[in-house]
Amino acid sequence: MNEIPENIPKWILKAEHDLVAARQILLLETAPTDTVCYHAQQTVEKILKALLIQKSIEFSKTHNLLILLELLQEADLEDYRAVCELLTSYAIESRYPGDYVEPEREEAEEAVRIATEIFELVKNKLG
Repeated sequence: MNEIPENIPKWILKAEHDLVAARQILLLETAPTDTVCYHAQQTVEKILKALLIQKSIEFSKTHNLLILLELLQEADLEDYRAVCELLTSYAIESRYPGDYVEPEREEAEEAVRIATEIFELVKNKLG
């Protein structure tokens, strides 16, 4: 994708909206954990894409966070490789019915925690 730097605040805002959605849904007693995890993944995807735009790195349409990490080559983000692989599965496997197993509430809580951590880390990098 060839994005212009002026779009960075829009990407940050969209990432923040996904994070708010994940947190709010998680407040429900019977929260749909697949939806929480999906929004957690979307938070990370969008904030990483904002950083790619800032660095003038082109990227294709993808939900795969590992591809985005590979493009960024940021040492401090490499620590999140394993959790980004898990988050990616929430965007791809959980979108439609099938053999997918609903995440436990603890998994959803962890996904939101990780998404928050990555969001804050990258947002600080963006200034």
